[in-house]
Amino acid sequence: MCGPALLMACVVVTVPGCVGPPSRIDRTAEQRAASDPAALMRVAQAADRSGNPSTAAVFYRRAFDLDASNADAALGLAHALTVQGDADQATETLRTALARVAASDSVRVRKALGDLLVLSHRPTEAVAVFRAGLDRLPNEVPLLIGLGVAQDNCRDHAAAQAAYRKALTIEPGSIAGRNDLGLSIALAGDTDTALETLRQVRAEIVANGGEANDLATIDGNLALVYAMQGNLAGAARSARGAASDPTDLAANMKFYSALAPGSGASSGLPSTPEE
Repeated sequence: MCGPALLMACVVVTVPGCVGPPSRIDRTAEQRAASDPAALMRVAQAADRSGNPSTAAVFYRRAFDLDASNADAALGLAHALTVQGDADQATETLRTALARVAASDSVRVRKALGDLLVLSHRPTEAVAVFRAGLDRLPNEVPLLIGLGVAQDNCRDHAAAQAAYRKALTIEPGSIAGRNDLGLSIALAGDTDTALETLRQVRAEIVANGGEANDLATIDGNLALVYAMQGNLAGAARSARGAASDPTDLAANMKFYSALAPGSGASSGLPSTPEE
């Protein structure tokens, strides 16, 4: 126990066996932080960066509960829930946010909702989500590309390509738009044109020192198209650029082999290798 003579020492320095009284200032700061969305967001984002989605979800949810118009909190919470396998709750979070966020944030939230519905094998719902946004904002490139992806997943490749082409009239340099257009052309059966399109995009990315992620995405789609042609050697060459390690490469090649003609795989949009 601390005697009177040691009270000051207990406050100023750590003395073995000494426990000072709780600080009123500390308690007030904690209470203030618990009701401060910005402080909660900082904790959530730190947990996200450290690979702790369960903790991130707790703090994103608190921030979102305090302010349901906070698009970053909604997007962070939806991501953390999806990583943990709760896509349904993530979807509901984004639907709630979409009704409350500012107009300037609506495109980001709508795009995330539509993409999540596609990943959840609900492309028809995703088409409706994207169309509702485009009714208000007809020239939003992210929504047009999202609509195209959803329509491709519905096997409506002609409509998907129309969406991609409209996006490209607005933003001709869109890597995502050109990449998805190339894959859609392949899914519609014209693999030669698809290869030409994707090779051109790849060459431009390399020439312009583009992002490694963009290059990996293009390589993955090139591998898919080669596999659809039965060219597994070409698929293997492209797959090396898309895979992060030898284990991924082996898994992807097994997937590409299943796409080759005569393999018995069903036609239409393939699932991703990870699924």
